[in-house]
Amino acid sequence: MLWKIRTELADRPGALAELAARCGADDINILSLEVFTAETGAVDELVVSAGAGWSADALTSLAAEAGCVGTTVRPCQADVLSDAPTRYLRAVLRLIDDPVAVDEELGNLQGFDEYTPAEWARADVLVEIAGRLAERFDVVEGPRPGSGVPVLRTATVADADAVVAMHDRCSYESRTRRYHVPMPKLTARTARHLSAPSGGVSVVADVDGAVIGMATAAPWEELGSTTMEVAVLVEDGWQGQGLGLRLLRQVVGEARTLGADRVVCLVQPENHAMLRTLERLRMRSRVVRDGDSLMVSVALSDRSLSHAVDRPPVQYRRTRATPSHRSEPPRSAGQPAREHTLAALSALQPDPDRARAADRDGADRGGRP
Repeated sequence: MLWKIRTELADRPGALAELAARCGADDINILSLEVFTAETGAVDELVVSAGAGWSADALTSLAAEAGCVGTTVRPCQADVLSDAPTRYLRAVLRLIDDPVAVDEELGNLQGFDEYTPAEWARADVLVEIAGRLAERFDVVEGPRPGSGVPVLRTATVADADAVVAMHDRCSYESRTRRYHVPMPKLTARTARHLSAPSGGVSVVADVDGAVIGMATAAPWEELGSTTMEVAVLVEDGWQGQGLGLRLLRQVVGEARTLGADRVVCLVQPENHAMLRTLERLRMRSRVVRDGDSLMVSVALSDRSLSHAVDRPPVQYRRTRATPSHRSEPPRSAGQPAREHTLAALSALQPDPDRARAADRDGADRGGRP
C-alpha cells in the first residue's frame, strides 16, 4: 500500500539518513522524496510502499522514533509518484478547460491541510492562472446576423473600446489577414489611432452599439500626398454577408472627399476573397506584385494611376491604416514590378478549386487585408 508522509526532520546532519534507515529496517520502501524549506527548518514529504500490516498511526510512530515531529500520514495513489513540475503542468492543462476547478486541483496537488511557504507560492500562481483563464471565458459574444441591421457610420475615438472588443471576437486568421502579421491583442492606443487616423478616416459597421466591421483609409505619404491605404476587417460571424464591400465602398468615397486621387490596398496573394471584393468595386484598378504581397491601386481620378507602377521603392507599414509591427524589405531599384489587372488575377491564383470554395459574394470570408 502507498502512503504519503509529511514530517519535520530534526535540524541536524544525518536526520534524513536515520529516517531512511528506520524505514529500511521495517521493509518500507521510499519511492519519492520532496523537501520543502520552512521557517522552522526542512519539511520532507515522502511516498512510501509499506506492507499490509502498516497503518497511519504506526507510520507516525516510526517517524517519531527517527526523531521527526509534526508528522502527518495519509494513504495515496500511484499518480503522486510523478514529479512535482509534471503534476503542476497537468493541473494547468485542466484549468485551461475548467478554470473553476482550481480548488480541486490544489487539493489534489497539496494533499495536506497545512501548506509550506513554497506550496503557498505555487498555489498563488495557480489561482492567478485560473483567474486569467476565467476572464477569457467571460468574453461577451457580439451580435449575430439577424439580430439587427448594420449601420455604417464614420468612426471616432469614442469607438476604440468597441473596436478592441471586435478584435477580441475575431479569429486569429481574420486578424492576420487584416494586418499581415499575427495580432493577438489590439491595444486601446492602437484602436484610437485606427478609429480616427491622422489625415484619414475610418468607417465602422454598428449593430446596437457593437462594432462588427471596420474599414480604414489613411495617408501613405511615401506614395504621394494624394494616396491613401485602405484596409478592411469584418467579424467572423458577419463575413459572407457583403458587409466588407459596403465598408470598402464607403471608406473609398470618404477618402475621395478628403482629397485622395487613388487608394491602395496590400493583399496577400492567397486572399482571393479580398481580391474579388476589390474587383467588385467596379473601379479602374491595377495590381502590382510588391514582395510577398499584391498592391492593388484603385483610381479615384483620370490621372491617379499614371505613377502607380514606376514609383520609388518604399517600406510598407509607414502608415496609420496598418499598425507597425515589422518592416517589409523594399523592392530594389533594378527589380521590375509585376503588373496585372484585376480581371487577369487568375494567373496569380493557381488553385481554382480553392477560389471557388470561397464565399459567393467574395466580400470577406477566408481573407481580410
